[in-house]
Amino acid sequence: MLNKTRANPNKTRAELAAENESLLARLTEMEGIAAGKVQNTNAQERSEDSLHASEVRYRRIFETAKDGILILDADTGKITDANPFLEVLLGYSHDELVGRALWEIGPFKDVAASRTAFRELQRNEYIRYEDLPLETKDRERRNVEFVSNVYLADGARVIQCNIRDITSRRQAEEITRHDNEELAGHVRELRRRDSDMQVLNRMMELLQMCSAKEEIYRVVGLMADELFPGMNGSLAILGTGERLETVARWGSEPPAEAVFTLEDCWAMRRGQPHEVLDPQGSLLCRHFARRPDTGYLCVPLTVQGETLGVLCLIGLSKGKGESARSQTSLAVTVGEDIKLSLFNLRLREKLREQATRDPLTGLYNRRYLEESLERELYRTNREGVPLCVAMLDLDYLKQFNDTFGHEAGDRVLRELGRVLREKLRKSDISSRFGGEEFMLVLPGSSLADARQRVEQIRLLVKGLQVRHEDQILGRLTVSAGVAASPEHGSTAAELIRAADDALYAAKQAGRDRVVSYQAKKSSE
Repeated sequence: MLNKTRANPNKTRAELAAENESLLARLTEMEGIAAGKVQNTNAQERSEDSLHASEVRYRRIFETAKDGILILDADTGKITDANPFLEVLLGYSHDELVGRALWEIGPFKDVAASRTAFRELQRNEYIRYEDLPLETKDRERRNVEFVSNVYLADGARVIQCNIRDITSRRQAEEITRHDNEELAGHVRELRRRDSDMQVLNRMMELLQMCSAKEEIYRVVGLMADELFPGMNGSLAILGTGERLETVARWGSEPPAEAVFTLEDCWAMRRGQPHEVLDPQGSLLCRHFARRPDTGYLCVPLTVQGETLGVLCLIGLSKGKGESARSQTSLAVTVGEDIKLSLFNLRLREKLREQATRDPLTGLYNRRYLEESLERELYRTNREGVPLCVAMLDLDYLKQFNDTFGHEAGDRVLRELGRVLREKLRKSDISSRFGGEEFMLVLPGSSLADARQRVEQIRLLVKGLQVRHEDQILGRLTVSAGVAASPEHGSTAAELIRAADDALYAAKQAGRDRVVSYQAKKSSE
């Protein structure tokens, strides 16, 4: 407050002016102090308003967030707050959460692990779990992403836990993972099938090139070991007496007996593949060397109603999935290839037989004889060994036909063919040359040896008693001419001509005899 004093009349004008300036400066100072106080009050009010607005925004975010939020006391680990989303996610009320330690809540029931994680959080002030499995109050599984960090609030350390529900994402990822695994399985299966097809194609190429059954058996054994790795198997072919003979095996153990009957195999009985997945509770075939411990498959090999054999595989997958079906399908396909190859080889042999054999006597025909004689002459000349040919003719065959009929004549020809097949060596060649004439090729035989062997055949024929329609036909006799290489000829045509001349000489001498070729003496 300004002191009220009476103006000194004796003061000069200058002194009065200075005093006024001083009073004005004091007044300005007091006004500034009053204005500062007003500004501080306004700033505090604005700060309080801003803090309140921030708290409202945080609370709104906290309560409307689509992630779960937990607030913990950093020292005790007790829950101080939880947002509504977390309450709905876990199925707990607000009161059931607040005031309890984190590890006391059902979803975090692993107490030891939770306490350890809490101590780690206190130490590192940050924890993150990419995929944490939780369980709701109703024991429903939830997958969450869990992030915790420590910060100061009103001078106290608190922990905020953000919990994001990733259950749907994990389910989608699991579906994608399963689909990818399934797709990868299909890719592996396709690659395996492609590999199997390549092996099958290679096997078919080899089978088509086989010219004997033994070659087919060898190819099957080698390729089946590649087609069915880790499995035992065998191929059995039907022989005489309704018995099956094992001709090919693969794997570590022989799966089947060397010889067994049709009745021993259920596939042969049923005429269709017989598959056994569980050896303990199924009908087992009796042709195994020992009782199988795993599943097996027998595939019958039948073409146009004709049984050729059976393919057997031991070690099938126990399940009924794609792998087991693929094994069965592959085995059936291999069986188809094998039986077609065997059947085609049999047809080729039959055609070759028809092209080289005389259908009546079963001996080689003239065409085969001429081809073979050229080959044998080349071989014997190269090796320096002798070779003889003999021409035989049934005596009086026309009289047999006239007396007993042509069927009786055919029966006589068949009997002579049988004698020649049975009494000659395997290296010898016997053929029907035409009509009632027969030609023999005897490699390695001298003229004397050849004549002696033909004489034995003549005597055997003479002693035959051929029966036709309950009557014994007349006595059979043959005439024969023998020629030798190289003294009687060096080519097939020369030898055949020489043997034919000797045969003519035998007939002229009275038949029923063997004559060696003798060159005609030239007239002087």
